Amino acid sequence: MDDSDPHRPARPSPRGTASYPRKRAVKACQVCRARRTKCDNLKPSCSFCLKVGATCIQSPEDLSSFDPASLKILERLDSLEQLMRSSLSHSAGPAEDGDGDQHVDMDMVLPPSSRHVLTNAQSQSQHTPASSSAQVLAPGLLGGAHEEPRQIKTLLDNFFNYAHVKNPILDEAGTRRMVLSQALDGLGLDWSPDSCLALLVCALGSISTPFGPSPETMPGTPTYAHAQAYFQAAQKRLGLLMASDDIVAPQCFFLAGVFMMCTFQPVRAWRLFVQAVVACQQFEFLADWSGCGFEGRGGDHSLQQAVYWSAWKSERELRGDVHRPDFAVSEHDQDRLYPSFFPTPPAPNMALYATNDAMTDQNQTREQTSWYFYLSEISLRRLAARITAETMTMKETHTSRQALLHHMAAVLPSYEAQVAEWQASLPPSLSFDNPAEDDDVCRFVLRGHLVNVYEMIYWPFLSCFVDSGKSDNNSAGGLLSLRCKFAKQAQRGLDNHMYRLLVNKAGYRHRHHGTDPLMRSCSRSALVLLALARGNRAQNHSGIALSTLLRLPDSWHGEIAGVIELLGFWSPETSEYDGIRRLLHCGLAAEEACSM
Repeated sequence: MDDSDPHRPARPSPRGTASYPRKRAVKACQVCRARRTKCDNLKPSCSFCLKVGATCIQSPEDLSSFDPASLKILERLDSLEQLMRSSLSHSAGPAEDGDGDQHVDMDMVLPPSSRHVLTNAQSQSQHTPASSSAQVLAPGLLGGAHEEPRQIKTLLDNFFNYAHVKNPILDEAGTRRMVLSQALDGLGLDWSPDSCLALLVCALGSISTPFGPSPETMPGTPTYAHAQAYFQAAQKRLGLLMASDDIVAPQCFFLAGVFMMCTFQPVRAWRLFVQAVVACQQFEFLADWSGCGFEGRGGDHSLQQAVYWSAWKSERELRGDVHRPDFAVSEHDQDRLYPSFFPTPPAPNMALYATNDAMTDQNQTREQTSWYFYLSEISLRRLAARITAETMTMKETHTSRQALLHHMAAVLPSYEAQVAEWQASLPPSLSFDNPAEDDDVCRFVLRGHLVNVYEMIYWPFLSCFVDSGKSDNNSAGGLLSLRCKFAKQAQRGLDNHMYRLLVNKAGYRHRHHGTDPLMRSCSRSALVLLALARGNRAQNHSGIALSTLLRLPDSWHGEIAGVIELLGFWSPETSEYDGIRRLLHCGLAAEEACSM
């Protein structure tokens, strides 16, 4: 039937042509939309962005195929989105008398990241993956030849003594038997979940060392090559666990994230921690947990709680530093506190202890200490999360910095008392009664977390001395008044930064899960000390030097030099801190020259 046939039924009109003329929808780029100016939509950059050198971000959607009615809907949705954003931007409370002109920035309330401190001195760089120089799998290491049980036993001892002790997510006796069985059957030859777990245990066992310098695990050493070989073999099996409902899946994802952290790949580690949390969602205890409390049960549920908690806290710890756009930490993000329940320590299986000569009395004591450490760390994290949430509430309530600091000074004794109570409740095996030089790895990590909490509660006061460029002459008294009023609290914060460098020095060259966070926090403390040293030589408009209000600790030059050496030691594996190292080096040299 051709088009001239008069009996042929007419074609239906395209949707919308009866009511609207068809036209092409043009959407301005983000820069022009922010300026509320017309955009010519030239590709790849519009005329204005090309002129000023801005990045022209245009909508990836081609709306020309949309009918006019759909375009009207999209236009209405866009208007609603703008209205919501506008209402959110004006949702702060009313300004307080005398100080309403001063905006309370986020970095006045919580300690900024090292990246943020260095924004004007270094563009954000990506990590150099430690596995970029990928090790070729040794032919006899994972295929064709059986692993020596003696070698595997050494790796197991290293793993449980130096890695698992900080995150006890496995049943030690059962895991030892499983890994040895895999070794006898030819480690890495099958594709079972147990094989993946065994390979990850061996990978971490290869690079886990006693607390102290770890030169034998540096790139180029046989130990590092073996660890990479085990991990690469495990990576090939991780994908098979995506659809698994077994507890081995989140355990593997978490341990893979720990290995990534040990090799300075925090972005990849964070992705694995997220996947571990996702893999935990089928656990029965989460379905039974109402959110207000949970009575833990033994057996498999204790291990489920352990891996859930480990993945949860590791993801939370990293989220603020990896800067992923869909998982950004917002001002309200800290309102989501850690789960209210504590993991239940697993009841010892005496039958396994009796049949496994590796589970000696010493190992049982270590397992008990590891759970004390685990629960102590969780309780401190929950305390820090509550204080952070309350601090954010205060920030939203007070629109002036002066009112905020007065409120925080009033509640500061309560926070200090809560932290002191946590410290007093530590069991003898984790007590801080002995000097930091005698710390084992568990006390070392806990002491570092304690310093982080003190940094958080003192930072609002110390920030008055650091951010000298944010003085507000319109506020009552200005920045000088705040410095005079809260110098005592700021001095405690400054002394805490110095204390961090002193107590962390023992772990500067120790490779473990927290080496990268240690470098990040110590870099921030060194930058704060350097900034205050430079500020102490300067005078404000009133002619009062900061040194009359805030005293720098003794030997701060040497501690900053130690941080420079720390960053230089690990620089072959990560370029993340190269800019900070150069800045500290130049700043320290300038300060030493001025003091001569």
